[in-house]
Amino acid sequence: MVDAIVEILKAILLALVALSLLSTLLSHAFAWYYFASYDRRFPAKGHAPPVSIIKPTKGVDQSAFDNFRSFCEQDYPNDYEILFCVEGNSDPSVPLIQRVMQEYPEVDVRVVFSDPEDTGSVGKLKNMIAGYGASSYDVIVFSDSDAYVPPDFLKETVASTEDPRAGLCFGAPAYRGSEDWGAALMSLCANSFVLRLASMCLFGAFDGAVGTMMAVRRGVIEQIGGLEQFGRQVTDDLPLARAIRNEGYRIHLLKQPAQVVNRRYGFKRWWSHLHRWIVIIRHYWPNSFLITGVVDLAPWWALFYLALNLAGGSDAYPGVFVLAAVVGASMVSAAVINTKFARDEGFWRYLWVIPVMEFLRLPLLVYSGLTSEIVWRGRRHRINPDCTTKIVAEHAEEWAE
Repeated sequence: MVDAIVEILKAILLALVALSLLSTLLSHAFAWYYFASYDRRFPAKGHAPPVSIIKPTKGVDQSAFDNFRSFCEQDYPNDYEILFCVEGNSDPSVPLIQRVMQEYPEVDVRVVFSDPEDTGSVGKLKNMIAGYGASSYDVIVFSDSDAYVPPDFLKETVASTEDPRAGLCFGAPAYRGSEDWGAALMSLCANSFVLRLASMCLFGAFDGAVGTMMAVRRGVIEQIGGLEQFGRQVTDDLPLARAIRNEGYRIHLLKQPAQVVNRRYGFKRWWSHLHRWIVIIRHYWPNSFLITGVVDLAPWWALFYLALNLAGGSDAYPGVFVLAAVVGASMVSAAVINTKFARDEGFWRYLWVIPVMEFLRLPLLVYSGLTSEIVWRGRRHRINPDCTTKIVAEHAEEWAE
């Protein structure tokens, strides 16, 4: 009886491994087809209206000055304004923004301060709402403060807003510049999202976005009732995209990545960052959290399969082969993503972090499944069941993002 149960467990574990490998293979096929056919399915027509770039900002990120300057060096044939939205003069980013304004007097750069007395919004959304209220143009680009853009960013991004069916356009995150193993670990996790994002957008099945870089028309925001309704949400991108999609619009993944220069990253900072992402996903997509959790744990299923073989006195080679195949597939997948999408030259020195990351997935998922408090930019938030948030500590331990 026990032997039969063990054999059933081993069969289930092998099936889970096969499901994970098949999912990875299909995700690659769908993602690269999406990008390879992008220009044919979404031909650019030179649409270049005036643009308001809204950058909610708190603190100083890595390469912040270069990031800010990149937005002032756009090769764009029309007017654009850059609104840095902060909570007060004491924010350390303000002197840096003022340097940018002095260096680029010909660019319309402004600082917008959010209302500290406003209790209807919190954190990033408070700053976004303030920036949106102060903006001048009908096309809005929301950009995180750690984003870096090439000179053709506005041309390529804004062109997609001409399609009346596209409600919100966003870029998949591409972390680059790894100079230590923690940064490579962060890049590995963030860049892998492109597979699921592109696959879901290919089939029109995605009702979210990634807030690193988003473009939207003012009329669409007004149609869904404005930004204020999301003021207490824990994040901006997911509820905004979901509301827009519920109005019948398409969520559009841009061909151009949302670049983030990520040179150094401590392990604790990585853990806190991934924990935040996973907890948010669990609250907005509880079913997807469970499904992707099962699929992503293939190395653990292979390890359990090997353990059952060893415990039962069976030959270890099949288990070792399965485990090696799973880890090898993960390394190949990461290499392809880096080659075709992220193009992080420093990442190749840190291929060894891939198995480390794979075996950290289970404790990270378990921890994220049991907690509802996250740390974000120096504040500890508690996420409620309706995805609204409450700040429970203003100066929580943080590793600057």
